[in-house]
Amino acid sequence: MPKYYVQDGYEKAVIDAPSPEDAVLKAVLNYFSTFIVNGFYIVSERGFEVHKDCEEDEDDIIFDSNYILDLIAKKKDEKDGEDT
Repeated sequence: MPKYYVQDGYEKAVIDAPSPEDAVLKAVLNYFSTFIVNGFYIVSERGFEVHKDCEEDEDDIIFDSNYILDLIAKKKDEKDGEDT
């Protein structure tokens, strides 16, 4: 499983996850003490430094916090649907 470096400008975490999206979700739900509103999360497989010098498909991935909030709500709805 890949290792991802997730940061929001205040907090950082190194997460094992199958995808960058799963890494952000795991960081936000299990490791970060706050949720950034109208902000962003940066995910990298190379470390916490900014990586703009590499190929396009290897750049850091930036997720809008509103998108992550929507993912959390979607996963909760899926879980609630399974429980009924």
